[in-house]
Amino acid sequence: MRWIFGKRRMAPEALRDALVDAAEAGDQARVRKLAAEERDSIREHFASWQKVPEPIRADAQQTQRYVAGLIAVAEHFKRALGDSSLLDRVTGPPDGNPLVKWEKALHAAQDAIAAHRYPQAEVPLREWVATARGLKGPGVDRCLPITLGLIGQSCFHQGRAIEAVPLYLQALEICERTADRDGQIAHLSSLHEAQRWLGETAEAAAFAERPAECCEQAGNQERSDWARRRAFRVRQGEPLNRVVVEMGGKQIEIDELSAPLLDGRLSFHFVRNRMALGAVTALVEEGSRLGNSGDDASALGAFRAAAALDPSDPRPLYLSGLAQMCLCRYPDAIASYDATERLAPGWYHCRADRALALALASQRISHATFEAVRAIEDGGQPPTERAALADLALADAPDLPILYLLKANALIGMKCTAGAEEAARAGLARDPDPDVRTRLLVTLARVGKPPENQRLLEEAVALDGNRIAAAMARLILLAREVN
Repeated sequence: MRWIFGKRRMAPEALRDALVDAAEAGDQARVRKLAAEERDSIREHFASWQKVPEPIRADAQQTQRYVAGLIAVAEHFKRALGDSSLLDRVTGPPDGNPLVKWEKALHAAQDAIAAHRYPQAEVPLREWVATARGLKGPGVDRCLPITLGLIGQSCFHQGRAIEAVPLYLQALEICERTADRDGQIAHLSSLHEAQRWLGETAEAAAFAERPAECCEQAGNQERSDWARRRAFRVRQGEPLNRVVVEMGGKQIEIDELSAPLLDGRLSFHFVRNRMALGAVTALVEEGSRLGNSGDDASALGAFRAAAALDPSDPRPLYLSGLAQMCLCRYPDAIASYDATERLAPGWYHCRADRALALALASQRISHATFEAVRAIEDGGQPPTERAALADLALADAPDLPILYLLKANALIGMKCTAGAEEAARAGLARDPDPDVRTRLLVTLARVGKPPENQRLLEEAVALDGNRIAAAMARLILLAREVN
């Protein structure tokens, strides 16, 4: 029997198991205590512990737990005791350890994907998959599904969703074998989005149900309920485009809102029936940058390339309409807005912009008036300047409803409610398109008399010409029901 400082040393196997148990439980105090008391014994036996014990070698979950525990102990020695020798044993020299290189490649690929550089991410990732072929072990089980998932993302966001599906399935199979619940949820969600994008409704709904089960098993009932509601919506048939409310970082369907939920800061967002492709987003962002710099022709080229990559995405067509109006190509702009409406009914100001393009094409307004509308809407001037610009534009186009809307909102910003009410009523009297009319109704309800406001808001909800304004009206009415 051996003693150190009056205490009996723990048997190596008991010490090993105690360390692994403490590391898995996240009990850092226990790890620190054992490391302090048994430092020499840990250093002496660590090399032999690296061989996974025979009783658990066939159990992937237990093996993963065991290896993770040893790594946690080694990391504690390096971090708290300044001793990297144990970690070096686990990982080997950084320059020569293939797992370290692999993990660096994964980080680089994640950065490339975040920057929409999908081919740059995909090529080296495929090389790592080829390198890992035939290899086994916890490191491979940890890195390979992440690699397959990232390749799947690269394919998906380049418009190759059908290639992404088998990659996600391979990653899911590994995570199921190793009982990696977080990995299962991630890859099931990716499969849901891929099948949803491909229009495979039944498959998409099934892949939404399965992460709900995983979340429920993990004790996350809220996330599980959300996934089940998502599966239900897909099965029922999602609309092409809908408005949702975001509050406290959570997305809430308009139909699921109730008065108790209205306490907090709200924002409104469009949700389509399929995920946007990253490569399309990159082209849209590039086109927007070019347009903001005044190069409308090049901007239109970027938007057309984006539309060719994903013909179902309304964003490139919507922005093409703006570029075409800037280039005085009004019939083309009308066609772009018609196509946008088919893909995503009520997308942002699509309906109002189409009405503006029609007025330009028929020469009822001048291009200078169009530029004035743009300046008031997007110029970022203070309310007094916007109201003055609206008055100048109205002198040339006294029957253009959107100018009255812009003037009314500017006057509200100046706290001139009487003037805002007069402008809103004048706009409504000039036969506005459904988008502008919905917004004028909500604006008038903000400054008008209470007995009339209820009717104005109800009309805005029923008209639904501007989807976000109609959603706002609905929420105001809901809040009033309580008060």
